[in-house]
Amino acid sequence: MITVMAEIKNEVLFLPTEALEQLGWHDGTKISIEKSNGTAVIRSQELTTEEIADIACTYLAEYVGDATAVKPPVWADGKWRVEVVLSYRPETIGYLTYSQYGELIEEESDSRAKLKGLPE
Repeated sequence: MITVMAEIKNEVLFLPTEALEQLGWHDGTKISIEKSNGTAVIRSQELTTEEIADIACTYLAEYVGDATAVKPPVWADGKWRVEVVLSYRPETIGYLTYSQYGELIEEESDSRAKLKGLPE
């Protein structure tokens, strides 16, 4: 569990850079603040690296096959880039691109046919 001390100045909440790094948050991260019974919970509305990897694996199992796996997703330019490999050898067969909220960006992802090794 991470506990962060923060300060409000001029009605703006300031979080230390170190806290943002520990939480995996970056410029543009959307958060929600929920208050219940005197307790406030701040959470990212975006998905974590692990959640994106799970979404990609589910997609691959459903549409490509269970002989696929993913390398850790990489956050760049406001989206997730997921390298798809064969599960039985380290061969890259393509890439999937997801929004920060876990929606597949099809026009920036390799097709199902390509990921299956079929002609497009």
